[in-house]
Amino acid sequence: MTALKKKIEKIITEQGPISISDFMKLALTDKKNGYYRKKMPLGSKGDFITSPDISQIFGEIIGVWILDLWIKLGKPKETQIVDLGGGRGTLLSDIKRVLGNKISSYIFIDINVELIKLQKKAVKDAIHFEKIEDIPNKPTIFIGNEFLDTFPINQFVLSHKYFKEVCVNYKNKKLIFSHHRTNLSRTLDKKTLNQIKVNDILEINFESRKFIEKLSRFIKENNGGAIFFDYGYTFNHGDTFQAVKDSKFVNPLDDPGNADLTAHVDFNDLYHQAKNSLVSVWGPDTQGTFLKKMGAIERLNALESISDDKTKQKLRNGLDRLINTDEMGELFKVLAITSNKFPSPEGFTCGTRGT
Repeated sequence: MTALKKKIEKIITEQGPISISDFMKLALTDKKNGYYRKKMPLGSKGDFITSPDISQIFGEIIGVWILDLWIKLGKPKETQIVDLGGGRGTLLSDIKRVLGNKISSYIFIDINVELIKLQKKAVKDAIHFEKIEDIPNKPTIFIGNEFLDTFPINQFVLSHKYFKEVCVNYKNKKLIFSHHRTNLSRTLDKKTLNQIKVNDILEINFESRKFIEKLSRFIKENNGGAIFFDYGYTFNHGDTFQAVKDSKFVNPLDDPGNADLTAHVDFNDLYHQAKNSLVSVWGPDTQGTFLKKMGAIERLNALESISDDKTKQKLRNGLDRLINTDEMGELFKVLAITSNKFPSPEGFTCGTRGT
């Protein structure tokens, strides 16, 4: 048994069942043994691979999107680009190749020691911070690729009379799920929740709501925008809590600290959170639609014209994975936030704006 699992079991034994949110925080960000603190989650040695490492076209398209946004902002000299999460640094490196010296500073927000080492190699002059509160107050464009899914969720189940919270418990020397009346579940009782039936699971990500509110406030005060890509949905989807270890789905409770714990992003919920924060919201739209509207296929054609047959096939396979509806094109969504009353950013279909 790992040290972190012992720690979690001790907390539950002494204090009682904990929320899924508290379990995720411990498993992912515990300072000694949290997954995001010590594990290499990306690439051939990790548990998953992200869009920037699948195709260079992804980063180049985001670079073009940022360039358009920067121009519409009036080309402020002190603009900074902030990569939330950052991965291996591939995305920000591709973006910087597109933007050149037009942007004054590039920033990573990350807590993973191994990934930070790679980020420093990928973008040598980038600055590193651990949280959004640390970055300078300047015009800022944020990028979050598979970032929102890292926020811990709470789950609730509707019984015949009221909501109970889905918690993590410890019984018979095992971590298990159990349902309990909690202070948080009681706050849901008086709310009208459409499409929720008895025994249905309701997922709410209070942490991502707080983050979107914080980011929206930063954008309002300093000018700028943000774009997010993640796997998710636009209506209540039930239980999406999952764990990946060695590129395979596993029981989320089996090996805390050594498996990546995530949940699908409720983009409709985040849309309304941003809208309530009085910024302009664009999307959500599908990743495939966005990339095609931004000229991803035209970029593929241009790259193929100067590539050998092996490289051509690699480029085609990579982009197909990003835009095909049977791959990431439909499951992955994109949402953008800009300063209020901002001109329409590129890449979003008509009717996706909310202010």
